[in-house]
Amino acid sequence: MSPPPPALAPATGSCSRRTLLRWLPGLLPLAHARARAFVATTFDQGLLWRIQRPGIAASHLFGTVHLDDARVLEMPPAVHAALDEARVFLPELRADAESGRRFEAATQLPPGQSLRALSGEAAYPLIAAVLATRYGIAPAATNRLKPWAAYLALEQPTRRQGEILDGKLQRLAVQRGLPVVPLESLDEQIASLEAVPLPSQLALFEASARAHDEQLAAIDELLALYLAEDLAGLWRLQRTVLVGQAPALRAAHDDLIEHLLLRRNARMVERLLPHLRQGGAFAAMGALHLHGEQGLPARLARLGWSVERRPA
Repeated sequence: MSPPPPALAPATGSCSRRTLLRWLPGLLPLAHARARAFVATTFDQGLLWRIQRPGIAASHLFGTVHLDDARVLEMPPAVHAALDEARVFLPELRADAESGRRFEAATQLPPGQSLRALSGEAAYPLIAAVLATRYGIAPAATNRLKPWAAYLALEQPTRRQGEILDGKLQRLAVQRGLPVVPLESLDEQIASLEAVPLPSQLALFEASARAHDEQLAAIDELLALYLAEDLAGLWRLQRTVLVGQAPALRAAHDDLIEHLLLRRNARMVERLLPHLRQGGAFAAMGALHLHGEQGLPARLARLGWSVERRPA
């Protein structure tokens, strides 16, 4: 899996001091096949989407990548213009120090448990070595991490990040006097991580440690795909870096996508709808939340909203 997939990294928080994706019944077969073909070709590209209904001011969805690269932070004029038009800013999660502290606390195993015991003596030394040599996380601290937290730590760039795109958007929104209304609570995001079955968590973070060189090498490709607004390419990349080398990880990866992307997409749409009905919303979320037939634009289109990709 590419480090870190836009939809899958937490919007805020740290890990051991480091800042850590109704058809009518009689028409179902034909209509569903046509919908799949339409959505697959329509929602594979684009980071900025205009959402509208007659008589309601336009809202926008913007896909982010949770990195601090200067090319990403230099947002296109169309994004600034959409933010200027906004009435309210809707991030995935509110980025603040308190959220970071609470997320940090949630990464720790309960007393009496250890990552070494959960992962086993064959896998743990490699994981601890990668986190120590590349991230400066002491073995004692690694041993206290929950498996999903170790996985997220391994998905990060090895250098300490500065302000990421999501944080910059929130800062700009506050400077414009916009209310900040997160689409999820911190507890909900943590619950999504906890919901990934433990065997899948263990398989993913062990594979991530073993393929860490490949993951780090994929950062440049991830950034290039993001800057090209290539949602389909981002989807392929996040799936192939690990699964392409170890097909046995497919089920574990599917569990990750189910809990961290698809179920959260459904919740985000529910939270978006009241703001879309008022108009003037600007919502920012990891770019993979926009991709394909299960992404937010496609879901909103099926609910009758006008969904238009905006050139960035």
